Amino acid sequence: MENKTTAYPKTASILAFAGSTLIVTCGALLTWVSVAILPHVRFPNFNPPQLAPGSIPAMVSGVVAGIGLFGLVSGAMVLASAVLVIAVPSQRRAWGVLMLVFSALSVLGLGGFVVGAILGVVGGVLTLRWNPSTA
Repeated sequence: MENKTTAYPKTASILAFAGSTLIVTCGALLTWVSVAILPHVRFPNFNPPQLAPGSIPAMVSGVVAGIGLFGLVSGAMVLASAVLVIAVPSQRRAWGVLMLVFSALSVLGLGGFVVGAILGVVGGVLTLRWNPSTA
């Protein structure tokens, strides 16, 4: 039986690209919410004695902004890996590992509504399993 391989990991890069798009979208949405909405929300029933009442929206906004920015960075790394696996296929193992690591880490930034993280992980696994044709 013949071992058929493709010239480049098209399916893997498409899945990782789709996952990175979702991860970046989710990160951008969280960052926007943290800048445009959360600073204006008041928490009347939550008033710990250690914090001034006006500092709570800023604190919540800062945490959500950090999560959103982490999602943006993770998505950008998965996107770069998805593009580079096609541009520099000789380094496919490095790009596959980067896809896997940053897709898994993107869960901390909500992982592109979780679907993006799953697509990125599948794309990374397919990249690592890909064998270039020797013909």
